[in-house]
Amino acid sequence: MSARRGVDRRDFLRITGFAGGGLVLGFYLPLGESAVEAAPAPADSFSPNAFIRIGDNDRVTILVGQSEMGQGVLSAFAMVIAEELEVDLSAIDVQNGPAAKEFFNPAFGSLGMQLTGGSASVRGFYPLLRKAGATGRAVLIQAAAIAWGVPASECRAEHGNVLHSTSGKRARYGSLVASAAKLTPPLDAPLKDPKDFRILGKPAKRLDTAPKVNGKAIFGIDVKLPGLLTASVARCPVFGGKVAKFDATKAKAVAGVRQVVQIDAGVAVVADNYWAAKKGRDLLDVTWDEGPNAGMTSMDINDILAGAVAQPGAVARNEGNVDAEWAKVAKKVEAVYEVPYLAHATMEPMNFTA
Repeated sequence: MSARRGVDRRDFLRITGFAGGGLVLGFYLPLGESAVEAAPAPADSFSPNAFIRIGDNDRVTILVGQSEMGQGVLSAFAMVIAEELEVDLSAIDVQNGPAAKEFFNPAFGSLGMQLTGGSASVRGFYPLLRKAGATGRAVLIQAAAIAWGVPASECRAEHGNVLHSTSGKRARYGSLVASAAKLTPPLDAPLKDPKDFRILGKPAKRLDTAPKVNGKAIFGIDVKLPGLLTASVARCPVFGGKVAKFDATKAKAVAGVRQVVQIDAGVAVVADNYWAAKKGRDLLDVTWDEGPNAGMTSMDINDILAGAVAQPGAVARNEGNVDAEWAKVAKKVEAVYEVPYLAHATMEPMNFTA
């Protein structure tokens, strides 16, 4: 992994404006020609590709641009950074990052997507997060070495502290952030040898379990903003269908309904609150154009899929001769398994805030 552009002192100082005192680490670590390039962002944008904030209170905050959908990505990202940064998981706070190109997943290469799916979150960001943690560790060690007037090679990081092997001096990360913020981080900070891992590969409690259980976790539907309105959408019951016509007279008569708007997905009822929006939506008189899928059944879909399976496909790998070996088998067992469509659904209602 090599960087094609350095981070100069001015850029680094420009992104280290951290309220309350602290060290902010943004970095530029493309993984190759197809990777997304994320230069350090100005302090006011606060959205680098991977982001570490180390406070003078020893708390470490990381921003995660991937969605937590039950797969544990918030905890996994924290574990990777904690391993290389040499801090305990208990010292880390995780925040969701914004929608920004700096959070595009490198696993999808030049497609440019901030997509959570395909088991690609850790796979895509693992090298970047390791490098981020290692860079933070190196800068803090350098800051301590300068303060003590000793070679950085004589110092090591451990549990959120920098230690000097010869004198036994010790400095908390929080006490070093001000001086570390004045240094230019190295582009080639060494990564830990996996045999020295103390967090990765070991069981760990998920960081998001407690707040989800005790109600402190903030989900999308919990967001409240001044003047916020709620829209509920009536959608065609057939996939691919669209609105032919609709009458919103009764819906608009519901107290709290502000407007009724036709959109690509159907008809949206905008109201002061969810209950008014739902009541208005239920009173809509919509005539649907169900389109070419109006008569589609599950058996039709099965037939389509079976037909597709019967067609020759692209060969990703060809090794050995399956047909020849199959012909030699004396006893053959064949079976076809079919399962119905299942809802890949969220526990909370699907929502977003604009």
